Amino acid sequence: MIFWHLGGAVFLFRLAFKDSDADLRFLAIGALLPDAIEWVVGWWVPAGGMGAGRLIGHSVAFCLGLLVAALVLTRRLSPGRKRAVVVAAGAILHLVLDLGWIDPQLLLWPMLGYELPTGIESDWSGLARLSGADLLPIGQEIVAIAYLAWLARRARLADPRRRALLWRSGTLGT
Repeated sequence: MIFWHLGGAVFLFRLAFKDSDADLRFLAIGALLPDAIEWVVGWWVPAGGMGAGRLIGHSVAFCLGLLVAALVLTRRLSPGRKRAVVVAAGAILHLVLDLGWIDPQLLLWPMLGYELPTGIESDWSGLARLSGADLLPIGQEIVAIAYLAWLARRARLADPRRRALLWRSGTLGT
């Protein structure tokens, strides 16, 4: 669900914050961070244990930890603080896009207990299983790709200079 998290995070961030100077590279890192952490942890955790799936990266505690670390470890009004806060915002938007409230035991971990729930599917918090719509994740990816394509066209990223600006500064210039 890479495009769903990238496109959804960019859409929600631009809708909520209207900050055209925010570095979208760091937003993308934050939007993919919960799944990336759990993919890496899945290599070390035996399949019979917690295994792959949703772990603490999909909890509010993890996102708040990112935000607190951003505020404690960076100086006020520095570009580093803004980037770090954007990473935390991306992680929070990841939870929103995954409909994290479907599983409050995971979302509110460790407030409801230290044991992580078992049997959580790796795509969209098991919503596809609950609704019986196995095509839902594919539809989400298609919607996100369409939005990112529209945004790229609107930002005129066909122009090499505009693409270079995006890679260099993380902004679309719109």
